[in-house]
Amino acid sequence: MKLHMAASEMNSYGLTEETRKRLYSVLRDRPEPSGIVQLAGDASTRTYFRVAYPTGQTVIAMLQATAGANEEAAFIELSRFLESRGLPVPSILAYSKEESALLLQDLGDELLESVVENASSDDISRLYSDAVDLLVRMRSATETPDPGCRAYSLAFDEEKLMQEMHFFLEHFVIGFARLQPSPAALKTLESFFLNICQNLAREPRIFAHRDFHSRNLILHEDRLFMIDFQDARMGPAQYDLASLLRDSYISLPEDLIETLISRYTDSVSDPDPIRFRYIFDIMSLQRNIKALGTFGYQSWVRNSDRYLSAIPRTGLHVARNLAKYAEFATFRQVLEDHIVDPATAPHLLDDLH
Repeated sequence: MKLHMAASEMNSYGLTEETRKRLYSVLRDRPEPSGIVQLAGDASTRTYFRVAYPTGQTVIAMLQATAGANEEAAFIELSRFLESRGLPVPSILAYSKEESALLLQDLGDELLESVVENASSDDISRLYSDAVDLLVRMRSATETPDPGCRAYSLAFDEEKLMQEMHFFLEHFVIGFARLQPSPAALKTLESFFLNICQNLAREPRIFAHRDFHSRNLILHEDRLFMIDFQDARMGPAQYDLASLLRDSYISLPEDLIETLISRYTDSVSDPDPIRFRYIFDIMSLQRNIKALGTFGYQSWVRNSDRYLSAIPRTGLHVARNLAKYAEFATFRQVLEDHIVDPATAPHLLDDLH
């Protein structure tokens, strides 16, 4: 649920007939809206609308790409599960299975990403401390598995992690960067991917949101709420923390990152903070490379430039972690040629600034 205002604005009479039909499947028991505004989408094929009423109340309508395909099942299941565990997510107000339409609580527009843009360093520290504390709460609240929640039967195992690396290779290296790696380079890339993915797959797993970053946290009534949680699955404890602190959309000071990692490990009484910090960096590598694959896909396949400015920051995250560990020395030149250099090309760095 991305809540950036789109350029186009529609009242209830400006909708296509199909969209109007689908929206009104969840609005029919409510007063006639005074306006409906389409919101800018995310990397998914879902569409969102803010529905306003003469009283000033607003709600969010979410439409899946295909009516009746039950693509919303995971969202509904995870929403109810997280809410039942006392975790902050938007409430589901109405649902039409036939039209694959949901009506959701409107949390407003204050994404963490936009809030920190003009925030003081003290406020940024407070907000990110709150986000880390929310991760700790979620870890505690989800320790006991729920057999009815699909996230517990899914995992970031070696197969899934490698699948994401191959998606990156196809959509960022070959698609976005227009590179054709040599057989030797492909072998080196595959060896590197296996190295980090096998390492991560051996880690103990906890419940992971999967996309816990500044565009999926909303500040509402001075509390952080989570959105886009439908892809939750079991993964290393560092997965969500890496998503938050090595974010593609926000650059945090390194000293703050270290403080926040310590805040997390102290809160969960991690027995080996040094090992935790190492896996955090490896998880960040995998997570950032996966993100580059998503950005490449959005640009190359979907012809969207919305994520271009996030590419160089993500590439710099990758470069920092590659340089940090001597074990990656044998891979470094190939990784720089196929990941770091195309991600930090001069024209992309201009977009970052």
